[in-house]
Amino acid sequence: MGKQWKNAPVYFTVAQIRCNPVLSLPSYIPGIQECFRKNGFPDFKRVLTRTLNMPLLQGQNSEAQQPTMQDAERYIFSNIENTKNFNLEQNALSFQTTKYVTFEQFAADLKGGIGIVHGAVGLDFIERIGVRYLDAVMPKPDETLSEYLNPGVMGLYEKLKGNIQYSFSETLTHGENSSVLSRTILQNGKIGFPPDILTGMTLTVQQPFHQFDGMHAVIDTDAFYGERTRFDLEELIKTLDALHECTSASFKATITDHARKTWE
Repeated sequence: MGKQWKNAPVYFTVAQIRCNPVLSLPSYIPGIQECFRKNGFPDFKRVLTRTLNMPLLQGQNSEAQQPTMQDAERYIFSNIENTKNFNLEQNALSFQTTKYVTFEQFAADLKGGIGIVHGAVGLDFIERIGVRYLDAVMPKPDETLSEYLNPGVMGLYEKLKGNIQYSFSETLTHGENSSVLSRTILQNGKIGFPPDILTGMTLTVQQPFHQFDGMHAVIDTDAFYGERTRFDLEELIKTLDALHECTSASFKATITDHARKTWE
């Protein structure tokens, strides 16, 4: 059982399961919504998203091809406190939370959600599994970021004169069955979200992350597995657990002993 940290720096966590497309998904939504409601996610929203599809320029007729707009619906099932929700699309289910406790609890919630969807539509295969953590490093007034972060991710912080506005570090590693993208962003101001998360982030951010304003760092760790496999709920959770271990190793390599002692 994972240990819950007293001052955990994680302020957002998301896991996404990409699966086979279900074009008839709207017809299943009433039954799916009822199951989510009974399992602690009574709030429901239907969101219409519009994307621009650019054609590939190939052959002599490429000039005649025009960009097209494609509409798609996304269904959001949230808890009463608006601290966690499921986002369901035709080929993906995401679970996200701003009140992360332990990985075991997070995985149990995700398992329940994907179980509801599978029970309704009968999923055939999984194409991608990913889990992503955003951790905020907020030094106390008498501390600096260098006390919390490995020098390897800090760029020229404290090495140049003037007030640093931002610094960015990124590392991509490939393992036998997964990949991990580790980013560390140093910036001055309020704690925010990467653009790809911000567009779909509707949850309530918890304190002290919501009110912090000053020099801080965001540790953005994204682990994913991209091989197509037949749908198996237990194997899916095992893969998610392995990805969590990857993100944990990356996170531990990014922070100092002082940071760990402060947050535990």
